[in-house]
Amino acid sequence: MEMILIKPESQEWNYMWDWLAEHPINEGIEQPSIALNMEYGEAWQYMGSFKQNNRIIHEFRHRVHPKTNDRMYLKVNASENITDEDIEKTLSVK
Repeated sequence: MEMILIKPESQEWNYMWDWLAEHPINEGIEQPSIALNMEYGEAWQYMGSFKQNNRIIHEFRHRVHPKTNDRMYLKVNASENITDEDIEKTLSVK
């Protein structure tokens, strides 16, 4: 498996955070791409990306989502427009 880190502020970075902000779990939240849980000080975190079956998948985690108070993981396929310029680093994981 290959782990991939996306460059902050790249086209792909903006794509995946915009996708997260539009996800139904964040509907009605003031800053949906953050989804700050004030009680616990937890927000969405980018966990990294990985290549699986020739596609790149981005993963996010929230330790205590404000709507559910549960740990949540969301994954999204990379955009069709992702390029090598969007990738900061690639690591092979065994």
